[in-house]
Amino acid sequence: MGRIKTPSAFDGLDLSNGENDLFGTATTKGQHFTQYGVTNSKVNGTLADADIIKMMNPMNYIGKEGATNASNWRIRFGTMDSDTSLAIPTILAADLVNSRLNVDFALAWGVPHRGDYDLDELFNWMDGISAE
Repeated sequence: MGRIKTPSAFDGLDLSNGENDLFGTATTKGQHFTQYGVTNSKVNGTLADADIIKMMNPMNYIGKEGATNASNWRIRFGTMDSDTSLAIPTILAADLVNSRLNVDFALAWGVPHRGDYDLDELFNWMDGISAE
């Protein structure tokens, strides 16, 4: 299995990635969100506002003073995901557990990035935490 995204992964040097659009503004379709992206931009892209970049990373808020975190988290990751490293959801889950939050983390074996993670199981999980 290969990787779809090469370094710099999500911050497309030509601003063509959907993630770049996430950092766009009312007048700019997409922006870089890493210094590497700006430095190596193939289209003279600009860097998104630092506060916006910070808001898009949940690691900046989990267990931090002043942040309100959801008590229950369900994370699924397909083992055949070629878009994102397995480390990303694993680190997220570990940080949530270390913050004493309820985490239901599992790998969906053989499932790609756009896989179906069993919606019936998800709805049952939601019903269960809603009944608590």
